[in-house]
Amino acid sequence: MEPNEAKELLAFHSSRHSDVHNPKWEHGFLGSLRPFRGELHEENFIEVMECLRALAEELSAAAINRELVSDIVAIIHLSRVWAAPDGMLGSNCLLTEEQTKLLLAWADIIETCFVYLLDEMEEEAFSEYEAYLDGEYF
Repeated sequence: MEPNEAKELLAFHSSRHSDVHNPKWEHGFLGSLRPFRGELHEENFIEVMECLRALAEELSAAAINRELVSDIVAIIHLSRVWAAPDGMLGSNCLLTEEQTKLLLAWADIIETCFVYLLDEMEEEAFSEYEAYLDGEYF
């Protein structure tokens, strides 16, 4: 994946992309949570992580694009806020206990990766993601 493609995909996954009529906006990471249709889509999580991998060098640079940071932070923050007991998904009992655990784990993995990349620790950045893919995260 090329960096420009990764940036555009993150904008769709964060629901911050201006093309709100693109199906990727509605079915991306955050878009698929509002309105929630009963299913979490692991492929969105994987695509977000692969975007981070494609942007690893850029995220480890001395100066980082504010829009890119906003997209990543929106995915992390809104996932947690919406899944919280008083959030739109939690307060309406839209997520099962397992779905809540999974969504919060995804947010944690994305955040850990992002923080490690900011600290120029690319090797460590993807260790939790790799553990998740190998079925060793939980």
